[in-house]
Amino acid sequence: MTTLLVDGNLDGHADRILDRLASEKWKLFCDHLELQIVHLEDVGLDRHSPDDVVWRLCQENGFFLLTANRNMKTEDSLESTIRREGTSDSLPVFTLSDSDRILESSEYMERVIEKLLDFLIYASDTLGAGRLFLP
Repeated sequence: MTTLLVDGNLDGHADRILDRLASEKWKLFCDHLELQIVHLEDVGLDRHSPDDVVWRLCQENGFFLLTANRNMKTEDSLESTIRREGTSDSLPVFTLSDSDRILESSEYMERVIEKLLDFLIYASDTLGAGRLFLP
């Protein structure tokens, strides 16, 4: 099973992605991956949980994090945590390059999904990458 944990600021975006993934075009890929999308509350975290807590939970449970706004402004920021604690076996974090564009452009959404599924299908090749941008 492949689990994608959606960051708190992407709930609406994730709903749109999930709707598109359920389409006939992507169904076989999602079935093959046994893809499930969960939210922070589904795994016992608060929407405002610190980045380092979210990242560690993902690593411990084998979840891929989907985010848009994690940065390196503080010691517990996502980027700081990845650089400090990441190893060659760490799962990558998927970062939407332009999250609002998903809501505005079907073509952009398709590119995001293609890239995301490509990364997930070849997940072993992405270990240790830190952050991967979509599309």
